[in-house]
Amino acid sequence: MSNEAPINAICEIVANVAHYIDAKRWQELRALYAEQVRTDYTSLFGGEPQSQAGDALIEGWRGVLAKVRTQHLLGPINVALTDSSATARCHVRAYHLAPGAPSGESWEVLGHYVFELRRDASGWKIGGMKLETLLQTGNQKLLLEASAGNV
Repeated sequence: MSNEAPINAICEIVANVAHYIDAKRWQELRALYAEQVRTDYTSLFGGEPQSQAGDALIEGWRGVLAKVRTQHLLGPINVALTDSSATARCHVRAYHLAPGAPSGESWEVLGHYVFELRRDASGWKIGGMKLETLLQTGNQKLLLEASAGNV
């Protein structure tokens, strides 16, 4: 059996994360994630990795990005596959725009994403993701300012 079909499916899931976030298609985004998701944004925000319900993760993004326009560029996507799990790694360049933000209207994050996926009866689902930040430019308080209603 060829690994091409599952690898293509995983690449499509990872690419759709960016498409759905940028288009604010929250319901479709939620469908890509498992019931429980481990996220690690410590390289960007500090703190500790989190484990939370998939619904809570998407609602959190929905709230913080309500007044922010984004463009996430991912790729190339490299996939390491086993029978029921996969790791997908890719570059990420995430541009955020919030006109009127007091400390500057744009913020950009560059780095790598590592997605952990598992296959179940319904297909592949993202169960974990880690951002490995390389650098950021612009207003590093943009999300906070936007979610506080300062834009």
